Amino acid sequence: MITVCIPVYNADVRVLARQLSGMAASSGIAVELLFFDDFSEARFRAVNREIMEIRGVVYHEGERNMGRSALRNYLGKIASHPWLLFLDADCLPVSGNFLKRYAAETGENRVICGGTRYSDEPPAGEKLLRWTYGKAREALTAAQRSAKNSFAITANNFMIRKETLAAISFRESIREYGHEDTVLGYDLSTAAIPIGHIDNPVYHTGLEASAVYLEKTRTAIDNLVKISEEEVTDPVFIKGSGLLRTGSKLRKTGLLPVVAWFFRMGEPLIRKNLTGPHPRLFLFDLYRTGYLCSIS
Repeated sequence: MITVCIPVYNADVRVLARQLSGMAASSGIAVELLFFDDFSEARFRAVNREIMEIRGVVYHEGERNMGRSALRNYLGKIASHPWLLFLDADCLPVSGNFLKRYAAETGENRVICGGTRYSDEPPAGEKLLRWTYGKAREALTAAQRSAKNSFAITANNFMIRKETLAAISFRESIREYGHEDTVLGYDLSTAAIPIGHIDNPVYHTGLEASAVYLEKTRTAIDNLVKISEEEVTDPVFIKGSGLLRTGSKLRKTGLLPVVAWFFRMGEPLIRKNLTGPHPRLFLFDLYRTGYLCSIS
């Protein structure tokens, strides 16, 4: 019935594999657990080979790095079952009925997003920015996600028909980090494939240090701008992204270079707060907007 597709890159997935295997065994449904390592460092491949002994697990290692989009498409092609449940390697299901909850949704031809949750216990100080942002902006209920964006999906926890992904795949031309799932959601919406949301979250366990997360944020914004200029120029896509929408308004009012100048002047002070013990989301929003303006 369901193939759980998990791209692996520099992550220890032994706990996740054991948890999913236990759920699958007790669920009474047909579940394949498909892990594919995207040419991780040797130390991660060495420990993850242990999961080959876990019931229901199929584990492969790539001989080169395929990239996020291409690997997800490949997992969809080699999956045995008609429904594909994509999970990130740095997550753990919240509920013991996680797989059963998804199985209950297989009667409808739509894409289903389960959501994300973060631990209530704050992490170490150097990881506070990622946790603070995740708790406030990503840990949303199904109703909140449905109201937020008509084509938003989160690739860390969603289910799709195998035949649907074969027809509307992740765009493999998008190789850099960030927003390949946003484009997939847009493509699905354009093809009139409904995107639904349920409350079936996973914990995001792979929190980066704040300085690393800021660099990943910059890379994701670089990629978003490139996508909007080269991949998807539809105004609907621009309006669906709060960041692009803000940038467009600033450009139309002639304020974009002004915001870019203030960002360059204030960036060191903003960064100091965001990498410190009390990161403020208001400043993170300013950082993202200012960086977008500076590269535009």
